[in-house]
Parts: sequence; C-alpha cells; structure tokens
Amino acid sequence: MPFALIPEGYKLQKVTKLQKEAVDKFYSSKNIDSFLDGQASGELVKAVAIVVTPIVLAALAKQVDLPDFNITEFIDKQLEKIPGLDLSALSNISL
Repeated sequence: MPFALIPEGYKLQKVTKLQKEAVDKFYSSKNIDSFLDGQASGELVKAVAIVVTPIVLAALAKQVDLPDFNITEFIDKQLEKIPGLDLSALSNISL
C-alpha cells in the first residue's frame, strides 16, 4: 500500500468520480487564470499578433485586390520601423 505525506491540518477522504472531476475542473480553471494573469500571456499575445497579422493582411489584400498596393513591400517597410528587430536568420527560408 503506497503512503503519502499529508500536511498537518489536511485529511484524506474518498471522493466520487463526479467530485474528482469537479476538483480537477476547479484547479484547471485556477491554472488558466494564473497563466492569463502572468507576464507570459502578454508575451504570447504579442508573438501570436506578430505571426498572424501579416497573414491576415495578405489574405485581405488578395480579396480586395488593390492594384497599386503591394502587401510584401508594405510589411517590409513596417518591419524596418521596429527598432532592434533582426530578421537575418529568416533570410535562408524559402517557401
């Protein structure tokens, strides 16, 4: 029979399957809230925005079909405005 160290003031008790699911859901919700309240979620949003925004803009530009608007040039100009951005590692990627 396995033993567990139980902190003082706590007790072990049997729970039903529904009670276990409720506790698991509660702590899962707490973990999500903790992540969203932390600094990592802001960084994740920034990273997703950087990746998704050019894709969405390119799709919209193709649908609108503006003859004098080149999305690639526009994105390149915007990327040049970001201080400290080094995209040299991406120069060898071919699609």
